[in-house]
Amino acid sequence: MRNAWHPTDTKYGIQNTRHERPLMPTVVEPPLFFLDYDGTLAPIVDDPAAAVPHPEAPDLLRDLDAQFPLWIVTGRDLQALSSFLDRPYSAIGLHGAQEGVVGRDIHNRMSDEAAAALRRLRASVPSVDGLRVEDKARSFAVHYREARDESGARDQLKDWLADLPEVLDAIWGKKVVELRPDGLTKGTAVRRIAAQHPDHVPVYLGDDVTDEDAFAALQEMDRDAVSIKVGPGDTRADARLDGPDAVMAYLRRYV
Repeated sequence: MRNAWHPTDTKYGIQNTRHERPLMPTVVEPPLFFLDYDGTLAPIVDDPAAAVPHPEAPDLLRDLDAQFPLWIVTGRDLQALSSFLDRPYSAIGLHGAQEGVVGRDIHNRMSDEAAAALRRLRASVPSVDGLRVEDKARSFAVHYREARDESGARDQLKDWLADLPEVLDAIWGKKVVELRPDGLTKGTAVRRIAAQHPDHVPVYLGDDVTDEDAFAALQEMDRDAVSIKVGPGDTRADARLDGPDAVMAYLRRYV
């Protein structure tokens, strides 16, 4: 059995790295885009079902996708993401457990053992006032943003995940904990895709703790890359943007 880890764990190299001082991202040619959705292309909202993209995002994504290789990299289920994005973008879903095209064919990389462990945990989510479960195909997340006692709700979730099966990881994000298969991350996905585009410079933008996997993977590769943290918080990224408005301004520099 394994213990659930948290955003401050040194496993992700987040501690004692870059803090709040924003660093201006560079523009590179030719880019290979990896773009997170929530908090990057869309503002963070209380209800994930209401996370519509930034008003500039649809047209800008179409322009970028027509010129450069572009991947959406998200913790969402890719079929569900099609309700927000109106084009068949290449995408990674469920933090690396899915790969495919938004709204079309999707390949699940999750093992049967991990899927069975997730089903067992889904059936045992603690009954706490204000907790909300977000089902994501074969995975799920538990939000405690609406709990009256957020600290108490978090403590109960930590107890629930105290002995996590070896085949799973628990990722603590912004008032949410997500369950995913061990060994499948945004980092493993980005490394695999970047290897298919050796003549392009990877450009990764993301706001979440799970994006630190991708930042680390790109920095460990023997090639130029740009990693951009969106929003506040410690990070190992090379640069920072304040939020989706700044993301749109940066991406406009490529069209």
